[in-house]
Amino acid sequence: GPEECNCPSNNVLLAIIGVLAFTIHLLIFYIIWLHKKGRNYADEGDVYDNETGLEDIEPSVPVSRKLTQPPAEYMDLMEVNKDDRKAQRTAPSADYVPLHPLTRCWEVPRHNVTIEKIISKGAFGQVAKGTAVGLRGSPETTTVAIKMLKGNATESDKRDLMKELDTMKQLKPHPYVIKLLGCVTVSEELLVLIEYVPCGDLLGYLRKSRGLKDTYYKDQDIKPQTNLTSQQLMRFAWQIADGMSYLTSKSIIHRDLAARNILVGQKETCKVTNFGMARDVQQENIYERKTKGRIPVKWTAYEALLYGKYTTKSDVWSYGVLLYEIFTIGGTPYPRMDGRKVADLLQDGYRMPKPQHVDENLYEIMMQCWKNDPHARPTFTELKNQLKDMETQHKKLINMRMYDKQLSANVEDLIV
Repeated sequence: GPEECNCPSNNVLLAIIGVLAFTIHLLIFYIIWLHKKGRNYADEGDVYDNETGLEDIEPSVPVSRKLTQPPAEYMDLMEVNKDDRKAQRTAPSADYVPLHPLTRCWEVPRHNVTIEKIISKGAFGQVAKGTAVGLRGSPETTTVAIKMLKGNATESDKRDLMKELDTMKQLKPHPYVIKLLGCVTVSEELLVLIEYVPCGDLLGYLRKSRGLKDTYYKDQDIKPQTNLTSQQLMRFAWQIADGMSYLTSKSIIHRDLAARNILVGQKETCKVTNFGMARDVQQENIYERKTKGRIPVKWTAYEALLYGKYTTKSDVWSYGVLLYEIFTIGGTPYPRMDGRKVADLLQDGYRMPKPQHVDENLYEIMMQCWKNDPHARPTFTELKNQLKDMETQHKKLINMRMYDKQLSANVEDLIV
């Protein structure tokens, strides 16, 4: 009787328990799969640390009295940088929210890109002017600058260009930083498509404004005015500081900040470019060759020359040299000095003298950038604010009537 009635009930109960157990297992498996997938996307969204990959560059143009161990302030700086990098990798950032690769679609089919003419050549790479169709899904044709490698480029050069591309992908548009428009990475030839600027690089722009021939960046669409005003020079200065302030906020260390790596766009807007330690320049003497790499000695910070350590404050030092380039309208830093001599002199406390047409207050900003202790140097935000405020006093700060063209014809690196 009653026992026979219970059998089907037990079977149903067992079946329900079995289905529930199977469903729970499926749910757990799905959660684990989602977690792993999320981690993979997070890896794709990681911020590229622009300091990685250059630790093994041989520090210092041989400095005859090079110290074997950095002083305490530099050791402290190195530890801070390690902590900063670790924090940057773990801290969530609204700018770097992991995205599915398809939603960040930079890739452009190779057949959509037309190379028109080469406008700049370096030892391993070159920049062309061209057009691209279908950027970020748009059907329009856009004029672009195309960064690419030359036939003699090595795998290391290709990695450098890929790293620069990865860095640019992380950035939001900024008025004073060159903008990435797309890339071609799936074909044999790696192409990085950036916004085209009509005025070329700042160094050439400055020099051409005073009638000097400079072929670093050819065929600008817009030629510079014959005489740049002191206000224009001040504007160049604070715009670059603004662009660098933005890059610094994204934990990007430039390592090669110089007038040759600033492009001049519409309405004479300066845009920082070449974030990936652009070793590739036409003027070979800019870099001192070492067994493990080349560094732009005359622009490189004291601690980077001595110990091979680069930080945002090293970029601030380079910015001080860039100010010298701007205010001398394209003069060469440390004119007629060999790179080895510069490194030795810096250790002895030497700094470039004040150009006679530059006001003491402006020169003091340059000297602040060249302090031995990196911690004592100003930030890019401070530099931007200070120089922008000073723009109204431009005539007093840069007296163009006292500008000595002969003194500033320090262009021994000029390609003629």
